[in-house]
Amino acid sequence: MSVAGVALASAISQYISALLILMALFRSKEVYALRLSCLHLNKDRAKDLLRMGLPGGLQNAIFQIANLFIQVGVNSFSATMVAGNSAAANADGLIYDVMAAFYTACGSFMGQNYGAGKKERILKSYFVSLAYSFAVGAVMGLTLVCFGRQFLGLFSGDVSVIEAGMYRLTIMGFSYGVSAFMDCTIAASRALGKSVVPTAVVIMGSCVFRIIWVYTVFAQFQTISSLYLVYICSWTITAIAEILYFSHVYRSQVKGI
Repeated sequence: MSVAGVALASAISQYISALLILMALFRSKEVYALRLSCLHLNKDRAKDLLRMGLPGGLQNAIFQIANLFIQVGVNSFSATMVAGNSAAANADGLIYDVMAAFYTACGSFMGQNYGAGKKERILKSYFVSLAYSFAVGAVMGLTLVCFGRQFLGLFSGDVSVIEAGMYRLTIMGFSYGVSAFMDCTIAASRALGKSVVPTAVVIMGSCVFRIIWVYTVFAQFQTISSLYLVYICSWTITAIAEILYFSHVYRSQVKGI
C-alpha cells in the first residue's frame, strides 16, 4: 500500500494505544482510575485546565509555523540536501520524546510539592529533572554524532544523502542537551501556575527569533550550517529568559510558603 499503508499503520496504532490506556484506567484501583459515573464538568477546574493548556497548545502550533520558515531555507538547497535533512530530522522526535518525559515529571513533581507546601522539594524536583533531561539529550545527541552515518543509513542508501544529513546531525547532536534548560524551565513555571508568560517568552525567543534569523543571518551566509545553528542559538536565548522568569516566580511564590 506504499505511503497509504504507512498512514494507515499510524492511525491504527493510535487507536490501539488509546484503547489500551482506557482499559488500564478502567481496571485501576488507584485514585486516577476512570469511572464513568464520576465524570462531570467542574467549571473551576475546567478554567484552570484551559488557562494552563491553551498557551501550551498555542506555543506548539507557532513552533510549527516557525519551523516552516526553516524548511523554506532548507528547500533552497539541492534535493540531496533536502533528503538528508529529512532523514536526519527523524532523530528529533526520538530524542525530544525521551527528554519530554522528564519535563512531564518535572511539572508533576513540582506541582504536587507546591500544592503540599513542601518548599524544599520543589526546587529539588526542578534540578533533578533538568539534570536527567540534559544528560539524556547530551548522551543521545553525541551518540548520534558518533553513529550518525549508520542511523541515516536506515533511511537512505545514498552516500551523498547520508553526508548531507550529517550536517544536521552533527550540529543538532551537540545542541539537543541545551533545549533541556528551556523546556524544563517552562514546565517548572507552569507547575507553579504560570503559563502565559513562559509561552510568550518561548514564542519570541524560539519562534519569532528563528524567522528573523532566516531572513538575516541565513540570508547573509547562505550555508546549511548557518541555518541549523538557529536551533541552539534560539534555545540558549529562550532558556536564559525562562530561567530569569522562573527565578522571579519562585522567589515571589515559593519562598513565602
